[in-house]
Amino acid sequence: MTDEKINRYLHMKKMIALLAIAAVTVSCSTTKGVESTNWLGKKVTMISVAPENGKVAATREFEKGLNLNGFNELYPQTHFDPEKVLVEYSFDRNKAEGNHADDFYKEELFMEIPVKAFKKQYKDAELDQVKLVYGKHCYCKGEAGYFKITEGTLKIDHSDKQTKVKLAFKAPSSSVIENVEFVVE
Repeated sequence: MTDEKINRYLHMKKMIALLAIAAVTVSCSTTKGVESTNWLGKKVTMISVAPENGKVAATREFEKGLNLNGFNELYPQTHFDPEKVLVEYSFDRNKAEGNHADDFYKEELFMEIPVKAFKKQYKDAELDQVKLVYGKHCYCKGEAGYFKITEGTLKIDHSDKQTKVKLAFKAPSSSVIENVEFVVE
């Protein structure tokens, strides 16, 4: 074999190795999960396993803040705020066949985050910084309503292109969404 053929062979071997490394790197960094499109036309990737008997959804809306001032009860309302992004996650249980009274069940999460890109983890009392609110709507006496969440861990990686959320929290009553992970455009 001539030196030129040996050099070409070694160069080809290096190129194949680099392509293999690049393929592994790309596949490892890709977010896995179930993709869908929300009502705003944005891509949502649900990483955590969704309950089988319903639908999950997530949205993020720029220039919206969360107002938690209620009279006697906590009731989240949105308002214009150019410095905030409102992130919502919801689970809506499928209705039973037939028409049954009080056949509804929904759980939802609200959080308000800064519009500027950041990556941060919040724990327990720090959750108040994002105004984390959990809502449960059902015919289940003593469990329905809105509640501020003060126990749990929230990891957020936010940019102008997408927001990645990983949340594990203690709900004030039984819940099917205490551990959620999703990415929303």
